[in-house]
Formats: sequence, C-alpha cells, structure tokens
Amino acid sequence: MSQNQSRILAIDPGTRLMGVAILDDGQLIYHGVKIIKKGECPNDNLQYARRIILKLIHDFKPHVLVVEKAFFANNRNASLLNVLVDEIKAIAIRKRLRLVAYSPCTMKKFICGNGGASKADVSKVVVSRYPELKIYLTQDTAYKERFHQNMFDAVALGMMAGRRE
Repeated sequence: MSQNQSRILAIDPGTRLMGVAILDDGQLIYHGVKIIKKGECPNDNLQYARRIILKLIHDFKPHVLVVEKAFFANNRNASLLNVLVDEIKAIAIRKRLRLVAYSPCTMKKFICGNGGASKADVSKVVVSRYPELKIYLTQDTAYKERFHQNMFDAVALGMMAGRRE
C-alpha cells in the first residue's frame, strides 16, 4: 500500500462548523474545525465548504474520504446539511477517492461500544488513542467544548475508516 493508499480525510459535516482530520496509516497528521462563513444565501455556505474540502484534498492528497451521514429532520439546517453531505460525496467521487459514510450511531458503537454514547464519550476514546488532543478535551466554556467536539468526531470517523481498511 502506497502512502496515499492509507491516507484518510475524515469530515464531520456541519452547516456552521465542520470537523476535519487527516490520518496517514493511523497517524493523526492534521486536525481542526473549519468555520463555514455565513453567506448571503445557503448556496454561498455550500460554496465555502466546497472550497475548504477541495483545499484539504489538494494539500493532503488522501485516498479515502470518510464522512458522517446526515440525520433526517424537517428543518432548514437539516436540509442544508443533507445537501452538504451529498456535495462532499460528489467531490469524493469526482476526485476518485474511496468514499465511506457512517451514521453517527454506527461510529459511536464502533468507537465506544455504545451507539448512544455522548460526544464527550467519543472525545475521551479519541484522546486515549491520540493524547496530544487532550488539550481540547476540557475547555473553559461549554461553547469551546462543543466547538472541538466536531474535530473529535472527525478523528473518530478516521479511526473507524482506518481500522476497516
């Protein structure tokens, strides 16, 4: 397997915050939360998210793209999130990346052994594998903890995809 064959781009999509992680043969080489700028219309937000993803693909040259499946709800944000997930999948196909998508419950069951695990539970398991992320685990405000949980979810998705390779 060449270097790119094991490089995974993991995305926890969101309409405002998008968790991202790059894993290369199990090593975490990049992690973060991308803020989706609010545009004049929903399409502006999608365009901005698309640019972020294309830049990550260009910079890191992954072979696999793993994304968390959107849940289904009847509200505007859920609709936009579903469109974003579909766009992420389309980008993966256009860029000839192997596409993997997991539901939040599937990821939580794989990572924590419990499909109903909390985001905090997922974060703790991720930190047990990548202790360098411990600094993000406990923050001084609830907002910062929620902010970084997007990144933890992305890393967890990458861990799952990597173990199933």
